[in-house]
Amino acid sequence: MKNLLFPILLFSFLFAEGNKVNLKIDGMQCAYSCAGKVSKVVQNIEGVKECNVDFASGTAQVVYDEKKIDSKKIVKFLNNETYYKASIQDDKDSKDSSI
Repeated sequence: MKNLLFPILLFSFLFAEGNKVNLKIDGMQCAYSCAGKVSKVVQNIEGVKECNVDFASGTAQVVYDEKKIDSKKIVKFLNNETYYKASIQDDKDSKDSSI
């Protein structure tokens, strides 16, 4: 039974779905502190599975659990917790199964 548990858990984790949203982040001045702050704030939101910030393009790609949070709440939280201005760049409620 133990031999089956690990592969089942691994399989379910690899194929877990999440919604993906691309955010435009205005106001980041540096690649390390600013991008790191955005990433840290977003990843601490309950329901967020992954956040990748690209300082050069001023964007963040966020994968989240739609049962726990939606993209508008992520933007609102980020705007309230930081000095940056976040907005939804692309929100197709696209499913991502590559996590």
